[in-house]
Amino acid sequence: MRSIRLFLLLLLLATQVGCAARGAGAVARTLPMVIDSIITQPPLHRTSWGILVLDADTRRVLYEHNAERHFIPASNTKLVIGLTAFGMFGPDHRYRTPLLLSGRNADSAAAVIVVGSGDPTWSSRFHDDVSVPLDSMAALVAATGVRTIGMLAIDASLFRDELVNPTWEVADPPGIYAPPLDAVAAAAGTFDLEVRGGAMPGDTASAAVIGPLTQPIRAELVTDTIGARTRLAIDYTARRDTIYITGSVGARAVDTVTRAVTRPAHSVAGALAALLAARGVTIDSVAVVRDSMTAVTLRTGADTIAVWESPPMRDIIAVILRPSQNWVAEQVLKSLGATFGDEGSWRGGIAVEQWFLYDVVGVDSGAINLRDASGMSAQNLLSPDAIATMLLHARAQPWSDAFRDALAAPGLEESTLSGRLRELDGRVFAKTGTISNVNSLSGYFVTRSGRDIIFSIMSNGSGLPSGIVRGAIDAVVLAVARSLDGEVPAARAISGGRE
Repeated sequence: MRSIRLFLLLLLLATQVGCAARGAGAVARTLPMVIDSIITQPPLHRTSWGILVLDADTRRVLYEHNAERHFIPASNTKLVIGLTAFGMFGPDHRYRTPLLLSGRNADSAAAVIVVGSGDPTWSSRFHDDVSVPLDSMAALVAATGVRTIGMLAIDASLFRDELVNPTWEVADPPGIYAPPLDAVAAAAGTFDLEVRGGAMPGDTASAAVIGPLTQPIRAELVTDTIGARTRLAIDYTARRDTIYITGSVGARAVDTVTRAVTRPAHSVAGALAALLAARGVTIDSVAVVRDSMTAVTLRTGADTIAVWESPPMRDIIAVILRPSQNWVAEQVLKSLGATFGDEGSWRGGIAVEQWFLYDVVGVDSGAINLRDASGMSAQNLLSPDAIATMLLHARAQPWSDAFRDALAAPGLEESTLSGRLRELDGRVFAKTGTISNVNSLSGYFVTRSGRDIIFSIMSNGSGLPSGIVRGAIDAVVLAVARSLDGEVPAARAISGGRE
């Protein structure tokens, strides 16, 4: 720990070089020297760096290092989905999920149908409780006077039945950072599991799914000593539907853990069926429909009870970019494919992203290689130059303020920059990125005079703790600030955006 602190102190001291420099000529002389001193200082000298810093108005490059080379971007990949979603859907777009009733006869009906739209907002990030959308739907059905329904059908045909990206690492799925996707899903593809220890060591411990969502489980848990740590092994591989849980829980302890569901649409179906039953509506059967022809036949002749609308896309993108929410990013990607491409899949969504980047934004087709929206795939590749081109494009659009407000910022609650670059509160708007041996930060810096500076800083293959590399990245941003301002100015309030 002491060596890390000493190293970061040296980085901070390095940024003081040329601190008082002013004017374009001084920046040209001092900034490259300062940044070079940061990224070539051991142990960072073995890291692969790609950096581009440019003036957004003049397009003048203030610093570049390997700016056209490919780098694994980690969550900087989310800049692509944010940009494309704003460009294609628009910041005010809302997901619309129809609720249909077919075969109505007095107080009975043949089916209630939820037509999946890919809406990623049925969670406590967007509502007071995850059950709000589902309970509202149950109330709407009950309000029709129907008391007996032959089938509750979840139409999940909008997305292909590919729940997990094949390029993610084996250790990723089905953890909470990589839950399965579906055209109808809630709680970001997760559920809450409560485990309870028995009274004495050796007693059988229990496990139960809590909350509205359903998930089949089988648990074999034993009680450990009082104060012992809960240790759980969760096996998703034995069967597709059922999760097998083994491990131990401290005596008399109660713990709650969050895990990925096996099939999101089925979890929603079970929850909605229970909520309908609680309102006096009997359901004979529950089905999840994935075949598009079957879904069309099911919807034909049905009446629309209501249409559930999501919050606007600007709020959804803010959840993707600020706290770096993986699952929401992937849902929006599949939605792009379903709406503007051939199919609701990773392939379909990425094809739409590529068209937008190449034909609308003007990114060099050789500068990118995309496999997902979240950046969990180590097969994603972007260059700092490509990211800078995207940020320049966003800045020139009518939705530029919405895009910038959706980015992480120093001191902003639930932002991945909340504890970083506090000297630049209100002046940095950027996207972070972290996976094994990968750290990145790209976005906008606002000078004291109000000029926009675009930067993209990417590092691969460091072999170092992320904290050290992030410290170096922050030192680069501070070097830019001090070179352009001559000093770090007082903070100003962060404006706009969803909190």
